[in-house]
Amino acid sequence: MTALSKIRESGLNVDLEGDSFKITPSSKLTENQRDFLKSHKAEIIGELKSLLVLCYSPSGLCYEIEAQDQDHAQWLKKMNPKRSSYGE
Repeated sequence: MTALSKIRESGLNVDLEGDSFKITPSSKLTENQRDFLKSHKAEIIGELKSLLVLCYSPSGLCYEIEAQDQDHAQWLKKMNPKRSSYGE
């Protein structure tokens, strides 16, 4: 189980914010959880960044989408590859 999975399974939300992350609701964090987050910060940020997938609209606009998990990220990449030209 990944660090990110452990956090989410404990009922907390994790969002990437620049080079860090935000936990909500932070008021529910225990001291053990805070220690875990501090000691796994780089791993958590890496996992969150790996879930960001570039997706393209039919008109070619690019959107950054956060996948739910690694399987979803792979599916998004497979189903929505970058195309060199649209409308052909």
